[in-house]
Amino acid sequence: MKPKGYTPQTLDNFKFRIPLYQRLFEWEEKQINQLLNDLLIEFKKDKSSPYYIGMLTVYQEKHGTYSLVDGQQRFTVLNLMGIAFNSSNWNNFLTVGGEPRLSFFARKNDEAYLKSKIIKESVIGHINQKMEIGIEVITKFLKDKFQDEEQSSKFVNYIYCNATFFISKLPDTYQSQDLNKYFEAMNAAGKGLENHEILKVDLLKKIGEGQEFYTKIWNSVSMMDRCMIRQKTSEREKEDVEGYRKRINRGLELLNSAQELYCLVNGSNKELKDENFSFLRDIQPKNLSPGKVLQTRDERSILNFSEFLLLVLRLQLTDDEVDKKSDFFNTNKLLENFRTYLKEDRVAEFFENLLKYRILFDNFVLRIGADEQVGNSYFINFTDEDDLEKDNRRLEQYQAMLYVSTATHLWLRPLLQYLSQNPTGQCSTSILKKLKQVDDARHNTEGLSLNYGEIDRYWFWRLDYYLWDNRENYFAEERLNQKKSLEVAGKYIFRANRSIEHVSPQTTKNGDVRRIDDKNLHWFGNLVMISSGQNSSLQNESFEVKRAHVESFINGSKNGSIESLKMLKLYEYAEWTDENLKKHQDEMTIILIDSFNEEYESVRDSLSDQLLKNQEEEFLLTD
Repeated sequence: MKPKGYTPQTLDNFKFRIPLYQRLFEWEEKQINQLLNDLLIEFKKDKSSPYYIGMLTVYQEKHGTYSLVDGQQRFTVLNLMGIAFNSSNWNNFLTVGGEPRLSFFARKNDEAYLKSKIIKESVIGHINQKMEIGIEVITKFLKDKFQDEEQSSKFVNYIYCNATFFISKLPDTYQSQDLNKYFEAMNAAGKGLENHEILKVDLLKKIGEGQEFYTKIWNSVSMMDRCMIRQKTSEREKEDVEGYRKRINRGLELLNSAQELYCLVNGSNKELKDENFSFLRDIQPKNLSPGKVLQTRDERSILNFSEFLLLVLRLQLTDDEVDKKSDFFNTNKLLENFRTYLKEDRVAEFFENLLKYRILFDNFVLRIGADEQVGNSYFINFTDEDDLEKDNRRLEQYQAMLYVSTATHLWLRPLLQYLSQNPTGQCSTSILKKLKQVDDARHNTEGLSLNYGEIDRYWFWRLDYYLWDNRENYFAEERLNQKKSLEVAGKYIFRANRSIEHVSPQTTKNGDVRRIDDKNLHWFGNLVMISSGQNSSLQNESFEVKRAHVESFINGSKNGSIESLKMLKLYEYAEWTDENLKKHQDEMTIILIDSFNEEYESVRDSLSDQLLKNQEEEFLLTD
């Protein structure tokens, strides 16, 4: 049946159910914000134009409900948007006949959770954390992007009327075994048939000689969560640091010799199964359960494979070859961008670049590890043997700061370009210097504001980096009279899921006393970043209650990494007054100013404008 286009406004009485074999909802803040930003871009360009969010593949069950065979992540996000937007139009989308439009087969807890969000009188029991965070992310996006309620409503209505998806119905004659086979083909080894798998077929069709070799490169590079050059020489040995360094150094010497370089890749000597297919229909379903992947440690990449493909393509192109207005790094437009920008005579070059930049990426770029004490942590495989303590750790922390605060391509592209030109002569200091130059140049702008509603969260994370880097000065025991503050600062880990919170709340609880003037609430000094969960639980609590939360890290009753070092500094004050707010803001702003050297005059001037020392007429000190 020919697919038909629908929007939340025109979906009529379709009801959908997510079958048992589908994955749980997995989208995180990054994917949700990307979709919302894409919609916002289209909204600003043309408020009447459709925005296509993809295809829903469905099978109509006997009772009329449609089983979502493919597309459940996107459709679930639309439902979370409807919950967050909370308008009468969106409420019409969320329900059919008084019941939620979306249900789950054999996942009653998730179904009950979603129902409690849609039909308010339903009782909340189980909480689906991924969906809960998704709703918070969507709510925060509207709050951050729109100061004007009218514009916010127009954007919400734009999505309702213009977010367009197609519905492709599988034949009614399909039996359960046919659906299983279809799903296996679409989800080989537990994954959907994604755009990068279609791209693989497209590109290999354009390769003449060497198709088998380039297929091997693609297959190896696609496993982003496992380093290509092994870190162990055998399964029985402990981590072979010295052996790994020799192998990676040899790899860096061979970056421009793809055949020799690939010989160093783990598993490169394995025979390639027949994968020289020319059509998507030739991809066969897999009946075997996914095998266990042996890794040298529990780790994952900061990029998925589609993101890495676009990054390498952009590295291959000059600035003149790319339309600056294009949405180049949008993974939803992976196929479109490759078909637009990668010429057929440069496909082999792309495969070789894929291998080259992946070796650099594995060695020099941040990876995410697991720490039983604090959850996810970070590490970099590259270590400067002449500086094992100082800039190695700084490099790791600076990349972590960029990872949580900045679109990865904005710093990874110039970093990998730089490293490809001199891969073997690097030290931690030189790499860190390059990253800081790239980052500082991007933020050398005028008219910067640190006030609530205008500040970018980047400035909180940047401040935390420089507080961490100089923690011996800012968290010295004799200054704080608190034994473990320096230790707490030293364990700080950058996290992406952070929201801006007022220290002295905008709305006080009964009995709480605010000691700062209402007109000073939105100053930078009265703002901190904390986790979304803490923001929900501490949102309107008093300064004293929030200070007790910080003290729990210092006295050891709470484990893990504190949410913000600015917060650790702020709660040095025993009480929160206008005068202390002013002192804290000046001190934090001066740290930001000093983080830029003299050549970055514009940003230093903009930051200087945030100082309150000579702005008594604007900053109200209460009696």
